[in-house]
Amino acid sequence: MRPSLVDVFQSIDQLFKGCEMDFAILRQQEKTAAWFEDYANQRVVNSFLFNYIKIQDKLGAKLFRHLLIELREIDDPSTTMIDILNRLEKLRIIDDVKDWDRLREIRNSITHEYPQDIAERIDNIELALNGFVLMRNLYQKIKHFAEQKLAL
Repeated sequence: MRPSLVDVFQSIDQLFKGCEMDFAILRQQEKTAAWFEDYANQRVVNSFLFNYIKIQDKLGAKLFRHLLIELREIDDPSTTMIDILNRLEKLRIIDDVKDWDRLREIRNSITHEYPQDIAERIDNIELALNGFVLMRNLYQKIKHFAEQKLAL
């Protein structure tokens, strides 16, 4: 296996470690306007959302493409994202392209929110927490597939 794919997996694993810690904290908390007044809580949210977005970026921009190149399913690094997703679905590496679309929608909600709108922030945090579970499951399935097919 090419080191670049291994490096991508290691990088994503590292991001997941931090995100998992913040995820556990956020799942236990009741998020209210008063809760947001505590700067420590804001830092946990920001850390979680930063790692969430970084993981999603690395999955979409790096891992999917590198994996398909390594499997010799594509040979053009400029293959469109929809073609990559459709190929991953056809190979049963991902269950449904719609899952990735949902994760993209969550990311867009996070990046376009208004920080002063606490209700919107709380909704987006809950969306991201649920999206994180979906993204983690997707990643674990991809990693397992790569370990089986490419002897990672």
